[in-house]
Amino acid sequence: MTESTDSFSSRLQKEFTLLVDKCGLKQAKVKVTAKPLSPEDAIGSTRRKDYVLLKGKERLLQAEVMGCRGQAFTGSLGDFTGTLEDVLALPLIDDFQRAVYTATLNAVACHAGKVLNTIHCRNEGPEECARQAVEFFRKEYGKPRILMIGYQPALAEALHKAFPLVVLDLDPANIGQNKKGVVIEDGSIGLAEHIADSDVIFATGSTICNSTIDALEQSGKPLVFFGTTGSGAAALLGIPRFCPASEAGRNNI
Repeated sequence: MTESTDSFSSRLQKEFTLLVDKCGLKQAKVKVTAKPLSPEDAIGSTRRKDYVLLKGKERLLQAEVMGCRGQAFTGSLGDFTGTLEDVLALPLIDDFQRAVYTATLNAVACHAGKVLNTIHCRNEGPEECARQAVEFFRKEYGKPRILMIGYQPALAEALHKAFPLVVLDLDPANIGQNKKGVVIEDGSIGLAEHIADSDVIFATGSTICNSTIDALEQSGKPLVFFGTTGSGAAALLGIPRFCPASEAGRNNI
């Protein structure tokens, strides 16, 4: 996350540091704990069984700061305990560190009131989210050609029925598969061409953790995040986010 000063990551780091300073938390001994959630804890009981959390390929890393929770998808497992100053000092050289950083950022953004819904929806939430997605894109973009970055089954199925849709993913188990009429394409090939052929990019916040976000944000095409991973970044950098069924991150709500 430490490329040029104009990169998404550098701007996000700057805004996060300013927010921590504004809240007076950087020097405080704030305990930050992050641990992978089980599929049941993260998403509950869903009608569909093809979500990535239920397949066990990724976990939600959850950070708690001052009674607020933030999450980030990751394929890396592990725990982290420290202060916010420790998190800000992470070198962000691997997916785990970036996930800890992103989940913590989301928790701090929740604490600061920048965003409220930082927790993954559960049970029927993913289906409710999909039901609202078509209307969201019709209202905001008319009849757009949508480039979806990161396969989310319920959202992809709903959008495919209403709009021209291309779905890119990095999971080899998904690439080339036809999922109820949606063919999943390889996200590592031809990204620039796919972006050029789209009207709007609909991206998982995991693109922040795996460092693929810059090409999307700098493309000049409208960018919309989905999911909880990008909740804090969306709030701090003014990027639209679609995640209507996500839950409050503050513990006492």
